[in-house]
Amino acid sequence: MRRWPLNSNSRYAPDWLDLHSEALVGALIEAPKAPGRCTIDNLEELRELPGVKAIFTARDVPSHPFTTAGQPEPEPSLYDTLILNPISRYPGEPIALVAASSPAAANLVRQCAQISYAPQLGPLHDDKPDDVVEVLNLSMESGPCERPKGDEYRSTVNVGRISHMQLEPHAALCFFDKEKRLVIVTTTQVPYHVRRIVARALNWPVSRILVRASDVGGGFGGKQEVFVEPWVAWLAIQTQEPVKMMLSRRQEFILTRTRHAARLVVESDWDDDGIRNIRLSADVETGPYASHGSTVTYNMGLKTLPLYRAGRYHFDAKIHYTVSPVAGAMRGYGGPQGAMAVETHVNQVAAQKGISPWALRHRVLAQKGDPLDIFTKESDFRRVHHTDLRELLSKTCTAIGVDAPRSPGEGVGVAISMQASGVPGNELAQVFIGVDEDGSLIVKTGAMDIGQGARETLANIIYDGLELPRDHVPIFFSMGRTEDLAFDYGTYASSTTYVSGLAAYKAARIVRRKMERLARAMTHHCELKAVPLRENWTTIAHSSFYGSTRRPVTAYARANPSDSPAPYAIAAIRLTVHGNGELVIHRIVMGVDAGKVINPAGLRGQIEGAVVQGLGYALWEEVELDKQDGHVLNPSLFDYALPSPQDIPPLDIIMAHSTDPTTPLGAKSAGEVALAPIAPAIVGAIFQAKGIWMTTLPLTRERLWHALTAQKEGGEDMS
Repeated sequence: MRRWPLNSNSRYAPDWLDLHSEALVGALIEAPKAPGRCTIDNLEELRELPGVKAIFTARDVPSHPFTTAGQPEPEPSLYDTLILNPISRYPGEPIALVAASSPAAANLVRQCAQISYAPQLGPLHDDKPDDVVEVLNLSMESGPCERPKGDEYRSTVNVGRISHMQLEPHAALCFFDKEKRLVIVTTTQVPYHVRRIVARALNWPVSRILVRASDVGGGFGGKQEVFVEPWVAWLAIQTQEPVKMMLSRRQEFILTRTRHAARLVVESDWDDDGIRNIRLSADVETGPYASHGSTVTYNMGLKTLPLYRAGRYHFDAKIHYTVSPVAGAMRGYGGPQGAMAVETHVNQVAAQKGISPWALRHRVLAQKGDPLDIFTKESDFRRVHHTDLRELLSKTCTAIGVDAPRSPGEGVGVAISMQASGVPGNELAQVFIGVDEDGSLIVKTGAMDIGQGARETLANIIYDGLELPRDHVPIFFSMGRTEDLAFDYGTYASSTTYVSGLAAYKAARIVRRKMERLARAMTHHCELKAVPLRENWTTIAHSSFYGSTRRPVTAYARANPSDSPAPYAIAAIRLTVHGNGELVIHRIVMGVDAGKVINPAGLRGQIEGAVVQGLGYALWEEVELDKQDGHVLNPSLFDYALPSPQDIPPLDIIMAHSTDPTTPLGAKSAGEVALAPIAPAIVGAIFQAKGIWMTTLPLTRERLWHALTAQKEGGEDMS
């Protein structure tokens, strides 16, 4: 049964923009160079061009600092940006907002703008003289480590920037309603955060702003950021007309967000019992604005180190401001960078010890009850592992055939990753369910369907909570409309099933109890026979409006779990490396522990999508920058390499039969976890095939050829 949203038949933000032909077109004038101060020399002439309604520079807009990161308060990210910044800190940064009658008029403004540039020397932000956003230095001792040092190992990896590459670009429409409230229609993962952040940027109360999120045509974390919305809001306020803006694909590469580039070093020492000490160090580039820099970096350690038992854990990192596109949230949220480092390190240790990487992991993997939150205080709530991965590891390795004969140039690699199910201890979701007079259900939530199947998943949870067969009655969703007051922190951190789903389940249980009470009352008044509730659902619903009781059934429920159980993914990859640098992946086996499966088709889609993005991260994708001035060199689909359908190898998925004990649902998240282990598993398989360690992503054919050539010539590894 198809379930459409209540808010519109035009599901995506570009559809909304097309429907509003009367709206002014919002556009941007961009900085040609950075860092420095850019001045539009012919500004007044531009304002007189035909079709130009208004042009605003940094001097004309509010200067209330905020963060674009789209996180709940208290926001962990620095307030280091404005609607328009007077200093341009990366090439392409907006220096002016334009409202015009047509795209042609807006393009003419950009073409005619004469911009002078005065370079800025010194730090990007005055309050950070060394361009360091934050320094992390964390440690935990899990037991006495007084034994002498054992064997010491060290690994270094380099990971680059990549683009989210969602199909739908960032787009928003802004206008005033009849009550003079500012309405923002936007493609976002975080409608309530959009409302609050725009209010902060404008210095307005949130009650004067409504956000109506369209369906999201792909987000992957990029639409957790809030930057287009303040631009269109200011233009609509100043012109008192509807304004719409949609970024071009070129702007998606330059103005939006990337995955964080980083250099990571892992050091460990081992004895016969396992890992005595393990240290992860990271130098992370976050671009010229902090955004998610600190929290993504923190998760590079938190999502990797606890997979293994160690006497001591250390994680230290520096997050640097850089002249480059801004880095932000992206699927995996630090996990892919951390996994590339830690999993490659474990594979390298196994090679140096002369044992298989799967046998080594059997020895040192964490066990049930071991801590997940290795850097929290003893007095704080600490999550623990609820799963022992050894059985799933064995099944995955058996399926890929780790002991099967290999052809020349063939190798098998293994890597593991874990994620969370929402931000630990920092989640909130409300869900409203109303039973209409025909028995259909109206569900209001601030969670978003960003292509991951949230509607189907939440619907299945609601049916289970109502104890009704799935698709027994229609369910209609209103998602991401702040006037619904169904508050939700948003769709990120793999939180929808575990957090929003828990709220939906609680609301469904309340509805079930109310319908049962109505049924008993109707039976008492001889209005109903004592038969199963599902057989009289429609009759009871109708009676709640027009019968003797007249008690329409509604329910609000809230979920703010303190726990956030970890899902796990184990990637096993079989491939062949040819002498010309060609790499052929024959098969991938992905073992996944995501708890109870709520939406089987959606789960498989999530795993498949994560694997494809993991392949892109490992082999092809990179936002390339000019080393002199930070310009993006490949801001188009012609120049940015992506995996294509013929590049996708056969994929087998093995699901662990587990039930998470922390909620009645028994489910954990699945949206991100299968991405991170792909790259280190490929690196491990390349080593098995050719005896070289490729430690810089992406593992392009050119890089692999250079490494093979260096190996033949007996030179240094150039990977």
